[in-house]
Amino acid sequence: MTEITSGILYCYNHPTRETALRCKRCERPICTSCAVGTPTGYMCKDCVRQHQKVFDTAVWTDYLIVFFASSILSGLAAIATIAITSLIWGFFIIFLAPLAGGGIGSLVRRFVKNRRSRALNFTLATGMIAGALPVMLLTGLPGLAVLLLGGADFLSSIYAFGPLIWQIVYLALGMPAAYYQFSGLVFRR
Repeated sequence: MTEITSGILYCYNHPTRETALRCKRCERPICTSCAVGTPTGYMCKDCVRQHQKVFDTAVWTDYLIVFFASSILSGLAAIATIAITSLIWGFFIIFLAPLAGGGIGSLVRRFVKNRRSRALNFTLATGMIAGALPVMLLTGLPGLAVLLLGGADFLSSIYAFGPLIWQIVYLALGMPAAYYQFSGLVFRR
């Protein structure tokens, strides 16, 4: 009961709401709460969902590959963060972390042969966190020991938690770069 003979249209999803809109793909009448605006017109939510599924090309093995590859690469980058911050100024991590993240995203994308899925992007981010987490825990142990032993003035606690802080900086700057590189988002002028 989407139409009455008098020419008044009712939403296919909400039969009591009058409407003048139709989905541009299936031609069903839709109300404003069911309409999704696209650059070429309004579509119903069912048609939008069907259209989006065309772009999900990932297979189930891709999730495993992305998780383990991003975990291993992120763990190696976290170890490199320790080496960089102990040998030279930690300030360089601000510049190197996005480069490492972009490299991880690009490399993992090649591993799955450019297949895409929104869930695959989140799997990459989860894998990066899982790879850096053991290194973060190990770098945070000296700071925890300083706090528990009671010799914690402000400077010694900052110094003890310094490696952990640089790990957090690495993840905060590297993970978004990897996500955007992996998902294929491009920012241009």
